Amino acid sequence: MATFRCPICGREVKIELRIDKEPVGGLHEVLVQHESHYVKVYIDRQGVVRRAFPVEHFTSVDPPLYTVYIFEDRAEIVDGRGHVYVVEPNQLAEVVKKLAG
Repeated sequence: MATFRCPICGREVKIELRIDKEPVGGLHEVLVQHESHYVKVYIDRQGVVRRAFPVEHFTSVDPPLYTVYIFEDRAEIVDGRGHVYVVEPNQLAEVVKKLAG
C-alpha cells in the first residue's frame, strides 16, 4: 500500500498498487481519482511515492472499452469484460487496430 498527501486538497490518500511487475523506467505511474479530482502518482519498486501532481485535463469514457498496461517486456490489453490479451510491445499497434476493427 502506498500513501501520499493529495497535492490538490491536502488529504492523505492510500492506494493499493499492482507491483508484481517491473515498472517502466523504474517507477510505476498511476492515475488516481480522488474525490472530484485526479492525481498522477509515481511510485518506486519499494512502494514509496516519489511524485504526485494534479491532472488538469481528464476525459472519462464509461465504460472503458479497453485498458492498456505497458511494461518493458510486454503489453497487456484488458477488455471491458476482463479478458487479458498479452502482446509484445512492438506488436501493440497491430493488436489495437484489430481490437478496434
